[in-house]
Amino acid sequence: MRRTALLWLALAWTPAAAQDIDLAPGTELEARVDGDLNGDGVDDIAYVAGDEDSRALTVLLSVRHEVDFEFAPEVLLLEPTMLGPGSLSIDGNVLRFEDLTGGTTAVSSTRRLRYDGARKRMRLIGLDAALYSRTHAHDGFEVSWNLLNGDTVTRVLRLDDGGGEEAYRPARERRFKRRIRAQFLSDAPDPETLLEESRGG
Repeated sequence: MRRTALLWLALAWTPAAAQDIDLAPGTELEARVDGDLNGDGVDDIAYVAGDEDSRALTVLLSVRHEVDFEFAPEVLLLEPTMLGPGSLSIDGNVLRFEDLTGGTTAVSSTRRLRYDGARKRMRLIGLDAALYSRTHAHDGFEVSWNLLNGDTVTRVLRLDDGGGEEAYRPARERRFKRRIRAQFLSDAPDPETLLEESRGG
């Protein structure tokens, strides 16, 4: 399976290759951002790449020394049915990844990750997800989860006859604490799963 090729690509990286990414044949770069995520003064790389069958978000943490096996690349396998390229940005030391997947029913998601110095890994600190109909065929639902304190907000989105940006309006909001544990890039929850669990599905 081609997911293996993406994982091999990440593992083949060396700290000296911080400027370029060598993609496996048939794999295309979807998004990339460079910036210092682990606070060592050296730019790190985050990128999304994939092919027809698979996509992945990879974070490559650079190091000052030529060889340092403490920083293994982290890879998150993504939903391959994207509706447009994902976007990456760095705000301070927080990596932000926005994605839009699905079909006529779409899932929009934003993941926020921050470097955990004790674990030497990228930790998920926030996940927002929204499910909606691109053809305005059904109601929608959204959830925002803070993985640092467990604060969670869910909203039912009702169809509105206005259409366009007014197609949905918040109808019912619920706030509660969700149980948290440290979750890192490679085991970050799937947005669709979070939506189903938050709706009680």
